[in-house]
Amino acid sequence: MNAKQNFTTQALLATIILNAVLLGAIYFMAGESLQASGQLVSLLVMGVVLTVILAGLIVFLGGRAIDAAMTAALASVPTPAPAFKETPTPAPKVERTPTPPKPAPVAPPQPAPTAAALQMLAILQREGRLIDFLQEDLSLYEDEQIGAAVRSIHAGCKGALAAHVTLEPVVAEAEGSPITVAPGFDAHAIRLTGDVAGEPPFRGVVRHRGWRAVKVDLPQLMANQAAQSVVAAAEVEVER
Repeated sequence: MNAKQNFTTQALLATIILNAVLLGAIYFMAGESLQASGQLVSLLVMGVVLTVILAGLIVFLGGRAIDAAMTAALASVPTPAPAFKETPTPAPKVERTPTPPKPAPVAPPQPAPTAAALQMLAILQREGRLIDFLQEDLSLYEDEQIGAAVRSIHAGCKGALAAHVTLEPVVAEAEGSPITVAPGFDAHAIRLTGDVAGEPPFRGVVRHRGWRAVKVDLPQLMANQAAQSVVAAAEVEVER
């Protein structure tokens, strides 16, 4: 701190003396002309302001240089080593019981993609003997015999279908009625036949109303049933 104060005092004195010498030289060389023009006072004021600015600048820069030198000198002084080293006490070892891994959740077996179709086919077989009828060679029977059998098959299959699938027509118009197919129609729901050319709208006649499944309600399959492909079990009558 003393070195910094001494530097400040010496810098201020040196600045004052230097500016005084400069002002004296200017006055000696051009004093009469300055006095005659009235600029002598302005010169003195400018000299004082310049003296203050130079003194502040020298003090600021010199003070920073002194602080940096003192910091470097303190950093170069070696730190005395301690007389003895204290041996750190080791922390007690804690044994942790490993946490057993959590078992991965077992996802329930998913039914095969064809399970629902086979299930519905089994229901139609059970309620209306549909598979038996379709696999039968009808050429062996008369039309009257076939007509009598179809009634029971129709009634059983219709009841089974109504119990598990809710259906509605794709179009509301009755068969044989005129209809206009607007632009942006669903090609999966309406199939165009006949003279189809150009862009919609198309005008035609309803030949079939189509069917759309609104709701499907099948019994829940068990895991052992979902993997089976048996639609109708074979029946064996045991004899004694």
